Amino acid sequence: MKVIRLSGVVVGDRDGYIYDYYGIPNISPGAVLQHLADADGDDLEIYLSSGGGNASSGSEIFTYLKEYKGFVTVKIPSLAASAATVMASGADKVLISPTAQFMIHNASVWAAGNKKIHGQTYQMLESVDEGMVNAYVAKTGRTADEIRTLMDNETFMNAQRAVELGFADEIMFASDQQEQAVASADTGEFGTMLPPEVLDKMRVELRAKGVGPSAKVPAEPVANVVTPQAVVHTEPEANKTKEVNKPMDINELKASHPEVYAQVMASAIATERDRISGLQALAKAPGAEAIVAAAIASGKSVNETSHEIVMALTTASGTQAELHKQDAIASQAAAVAPNDPTITPEAKAVEEEAQAQKEAEEVRAEIERLVQKQGGK
Repeated sequence: MKVIRLSGVVVGDRDGYIYDYYGIPNISPGAVLQHLADADGDDLEIYLSSGGGNASSGSEIFTYLKEYKGFVTVKIPSLAASAATVMASGADKVLISPTAQFMIHNASVWAAGNKKIHGQTYQMLESVDEGMVNAYVAKTGRTADEIRTLMDNETFMNAQRAVELGFADEIMFASDQQEQAVASADTGEFGTMLPPEVLDKMRVELRAKGVGPSAKVPAEPVANVVTPQAVVHTEPEANKTKEVNKPMDINELKASHPEVYAQVMASAIATERDRISGLQALAKAPGAEAIVAAAIASGKSVNETSHEIVMALTTASGTQAELHKQDAIASQAAAVAPNDPTITPEAKAVEEEAQAQKEAEEVRAEIERLVQKQGGK
């Protein structure tokens, strides 16, 4: 059996060499295809740790794994998210560590242009989502509507939930016969995809140094599942040179490529500002200020925080309604004749509970409006 470790951002072959040059862990279709060719039909055990990336590349790797003539087992030691989950669905068997997470959601994309272009982008994203739905339906046996709901809700699953829903087949270490050596599997590094404009800048600089393809390669459509990402670094043999194999840390990048460093940092700062701005907008909801403050400090997204606020609000509403009910019972108000004989204490408690639920729904709707206004970041 051949063991492969895949960790890093899922990228296209057109960009893989750029990530390689700067020492950024990545998974590309070409690198995976080379691994499969080397395995030559032997059974495969793939350790996959990835937050996702390019949806088209994830689909390509899914297809390669499906077509491979040997038996493919994917093991998830830490995180498989978005495009990486499509890859995992191409395996014959998926095992997940009891400490790992599995996340699926809708595709997203960097886009700019007029309304016609955005309309075309919307149609493309819908089509990409349906492609992912096909992979998940084939893996889990669940209906397309069930899968779409999970994707719409950006669903995180622990090991038990992933197995329950059919995305994984077994939990690792669940049997005493499980090989304990697996515990030392590399979980890889986490990162995010570089913006297209940064990649284009890097591509120009590397070509000037004679690194990478010399011919002009047409741009490929990029639909991404951009989330916290983790993946095992795979490097095509064709791209390996002494210079390429030497990773470059952030200080070396700053010293050698100040313009690229500045663009990367500017992009990261802008993303963080958008996140904080969106979270601060959520703080307007009743009782949300403490939750938002904790989210800003911990790095949570607007979507994660809005869900937490809604859950807290719903719990608080139910608790308050129950307290009203218990107060009515404790005060023995039922024994006192009401001024209006049509309004009983029980009816009043029901009315207060309904009012609390109505207020919760209004705040929930306002939170959803704020999230949509911020672009769901």
